[in-house]
Amino acid sequence: MSDIFTAIKRTPYQSFATFFTLFLTLFLSLAVFFILTFLYGMLGYVESRPQVTVYFQTQTSESDIQKIKDDLLTSGKVVSAKYVSKNEAFTIYQKMNKDNPLLLEMVSPDILPPSLEIFAKKPTFLPEIAEFLKKQQGIDEVNFQKNIIDKLLSLTAIVRRASIIFFGYFIVTTVIILISITHFKIALKKDEIELMRLLGASKFYIKKPFLKEAIFFGLTSSAIVFSIFMGVFYLSRYYLQAYLSGVANLSIDLGFYTLSIWPVTLEFAGIAFAFTAFFGIAISTVSTLLATQKYIK
Repeated sequence: MSDIFTAIKRTPYQSFATFFTLFLTLFLSLAVFFILTFLYGMLGYVESRPQVTVYFQTQTSESDIQKIKDDLLTSGKVVSAKYVSKNEAFTIYQKMNKDNPLLLEMVSPDILPPSLEIFAKKPTFLPEIAEFLKKQQGIDEVNFQKNIIDKLLSLTAIVRRASIIFFGYFIVTTVIILISITHFKIALKKDEIELMRLLGASKFYIKKPFLKEAIFFGLTSSAIVFSIFMGVFYLSRYYLQAYLSGVANLSIDLGFYTLSIWPVTLEFAGIAFAFTAFFGIAISTVSTLLATQKYIK
């Protein structure tokens, strides 16, 4: 570790330039990582809600509603359909308005409509399901969230494409800058390197100090970026809670595991730090290897 600090003291401006370049790239990368995970979490949350809710007229019989439910389930376009009776609707209403006794006195189960909460297999099926329901007898109102899901899908796709362009640009730019800085450091040690080569030192032995310094900068900048970012995130948590009011939690289904991302857990924070540290160490190490490969032969 002492040899790393000695090397930093010998080239303080170049070391600061390396740290600042990595800091900026990693901070923006971590911000994009959080934005993408939250967007996917919101998309998963919306898709997990009843995507079509159909309200029936109060006089519609349960058998007629059950027939419509069976037709939907046999269509191949619906994952599930949940029947909500008048009494169940009244129970939900009571929970929603438990702090307002006046509203509770004004409503009875008889005036609340029964409903079906429908989950489609694909968002593209929503218009067809809604159109089918509107043609049925005894239907009072059909609500579906196609516009919300379409907007989230569109936004997620745009951010994902922009992220690819962003990462490509910053990786190339950062690598070029770090290679140039490493070239300068190698030039300062030119005589020392030539002497070591004459004494029989291997290429890896000569490269090792540069690689140790690269790993140190990658890990240090990652830790500082993560600490600052989480500090900002913590200070803005009240704004996020207000924005996500009504959303108990957000998660991403990875197929083999469900990762909870809101409220932020230690697990998610650990994954975010691992992503930042890996990216920081990888980009600094690769840049150093490219620079030393060309000039240390």
